[in-house]
Amino acid sequence: MKVRNIKALVPFKGYVVTEIRFEEIGAQINLDFDKRSGPRCPHCEEKLPRNKVGRRAVMDCPMPHGSIVYLTFPTVQGFCRSCDRYATTCPREVHPDCQATWRLMRLVSSWAALATNSEVATMFEISDATVRRYDKIVLEADTPPPCLDGLTKLLIDEKSVRKGHCYVTIILDGETGELLHMREGRKKECVESFFERLTEEQRAGITAVGIDRSGAYQAAVEAWLPNADIVYDRFHLVMNVNQAVDEVRRSQCRRAGTEERQLIKGQRYLILGNHENLDADGRGKLDLLLEANEAISTAYILKEQFRALFNYRRQGWARRALANWCELAHASGLAPFQRLARSFTRHCERVCGFVKHGLTSGLIEGFNNLVSRMIHKACGYRDLDYLELKLRHHSVMR
Repeated sequence: MKVRNIKALVPFKGYVVTEIRFEEIGAQINLDFDKRSGPRCPHCEEKLPRNKVGRRAVMDCPMPHGSIVYLTFPTVQGFCRSCDRYATTCPREVHPDCQATWRLMRLVSSWAALATNSEVATMFEISDATVRRYDKIVLEADTPPPCLDGLTKLLIDEKSVRKGHCYVTIILDGETGELLHMREGRKKECVESFFERLTEEQRAGITAVGIDRSGAYQAAVEAWLPNADIVYDRFHLVMNVNQAVDEVRRSQCRRAGTEERQLIKGQRYLILGNHENLDADGRGKLDLLLEANEAISTAYILKEQFRALFNYRRQGWARRALANWCELAHASGLAPFQRLARSFTRHCERVCGFVKHGLTSGLIEGFNNLVSRMIHKACGYRDLDYLELKLRHHSVMR
């Protein structure tokens, strides 16, 4: 039997294959220095004197049937005159601090993106901690840093990552959905730490920032991006209006008599649902409820009118529609809507910012769903830097 080009099996620069030994549990591939080059400094590739000689073994990618493969190669420690320090030889294809080749670590990392760490550990016969360590090292080496040039729109939101009110602040590119920044906490300092990384030119290029109505994020954006428009998220605005509708429903249920209470009770999702999504039976029940209670009918009409606000194509028309809505809310006599009207009047431009910029929280809400799935699959993360690397790699490589 002839075996040709065995070096293609282990293409390590400066090393040659001297022996391949197969056992029941796996295989061992022995390497030696290529005599044409000899031991070289891993930093400058100058010849290295042999002050101390040893041998090292590392794991490599398993064979197709799953058997373990070990590589052994000589190590030389010597003083490199060019670097002016002691150095130890190591193939570039082997990680200097891990007992594994880079290609094995990348294989483990690729599987860790699809399966749980325990399943990957069983597959490669290593520990769960080793899977996490390999995955983090590969992600740090292969995931590029975010490009902060040319940013025009940002999305900012917080996400719970642990029990006990442990939150992280997430900043995405509003156009591509790429993760730009993640930091533990939900205070303005979490956002300011990202703005500090931007140059004046990069900050000047940002035209819109999509956030919820959180005061901490608003203060940071106003201080660092005075020329950018703050756009209140449409999803959160509609949620605030729905909360006002439900507050009216609950107050009317408490005041109602026995018969009317039976009509109102349990109809929360019927009132909060979009009218076009209701079937004939649901619309009949809704009409009956609105005819029976004037306050709930008023709240429902205000909700539907507010939803129509985002169908305008010009911001001026949207501002006028919002002003009319606020007048109706004030005249309705419903306290929850009066509170909203006062807030919307103060921040009219931000409420109507969607019409101008078309910026929604769809990307960041989908990203938050990804965070939840990753945390659930891993049964939680202690290392938030590792979580950020996995999220950023997913946002870049999708």
